[in-house]
Amino acid sequence: GTTSTQVNPTHLYSNTGNYTIKLVATDTATCNKVDSTTFTINVNVKPVAGFSAAPQPPKSNTAIIFTNLSTGGVSYKWFFGDGDSILSNSMESVSHIYNSSGTFNACLIVFNAAGCSDTICQNVTAIIIPLFDVPNAFSPNGDGVNDKIFVRGFGINKMKWNIYNRWGALVFESSDKNVGWDGY
Repeated sequence: GTTSTQVNPTHLYSNTGNYTIKLVATDTATCNKVDSTTFTINVNVKPVAGFSAAPQPPKSNTAIIFTNLSTGGVSYKWFFGDGDSILSNSMESVSHIYNSSGTFNACLIVFNAAGCSDTICQNVTAIIIPLFDVPNAFSPNGDGVNDKIFVRGFGINKMKWNIYNRWGALVFESSDKNVGWDGY
């Protein structure tokens, strides 16, 4: 509904929808004095990022549950402020266990189907009391239950875990708490 005589005009569309743009070029020095072309653009709703984190105030050694309160999104990139992140295509809540006590700047970036994004960040506090546990039994029988043995705990910054057979030969080693032994 508006016009411009600028070479590179800009226009802000305040409503969503499809808009037909027409360019009319005039050059009196040529045989084709006036020419025009049209194209259609689609203006999409910008997504709005939002989330809540619980429990706040934190409880020791408890995962923080991030509830997605965003609108207009189709994919979600979570940054937990400790170097860990998750990409999701679902509005479902995500949980995160921090490895140390502190206040972390957690962020959520929401993307809509057109690739537009919105970001929100907020401080989340976690309390971690160092603790670890290694089970004394597991059942590596392939049924999907307790098939691997892991070191589990809170506040584990660095570890070295070795498993030896009854003759003292090393059969498994790991320095990653996310890598478990399957018994082989």
